[in-house]
Amino acid sequence: MKIYPPLMVLAGILGQLALAYLAPVRPIMSPLWQYAGIALMALGLATILYMAASFRKHETTIIPDGQPSQLMDTGLFAYSRNPIYLAMAILLTGSALASGHVGALAVVPIFVIGVQLVWRPTEEENLEAEFGQIYRNYKAKTRRWL
Repeated sequence: MKIYPPLMVLAGILGQLALAYLAPVRPIMSPLWQYAGIALMALGLATILYMAASFRKHETTIIPDGQPSQLMDTGLFAYSRNPIYLAMAILLTGSALASGHVGALAVVPIFVIGVQLVWRPTEEENLEAEFGQIYRNYKAKTRRWL
């Protein structure tokens, strides 16, 4: 069974909530950090929605193991080969900060490692198979995350 990245994010948020419920401790981060977390959640979600609209506009798949019809290399993709995964990590960081519990931050590297191991290789193989040297050139000039 494949667990697509949005489900990984949902599982991460549920894990953060479960941690707060099962190990209820007084939040150790100040309310300022919690407000910053809410802002990061909004930024991450807005970026994901913006990128999804960009995929629709360019009529290519957003599904990680789908068959791409166009190489996305403009906009945020000019700076990162994985802006959606980056936005998802920002959203998870924000939800951890909003919870006020430092332990909730552990979900973020788990998500990043999961994406790196499960989805990145599949996506890169599909893109290289479809676009060949054009993708290799893009990959050489654009960082994976930041």
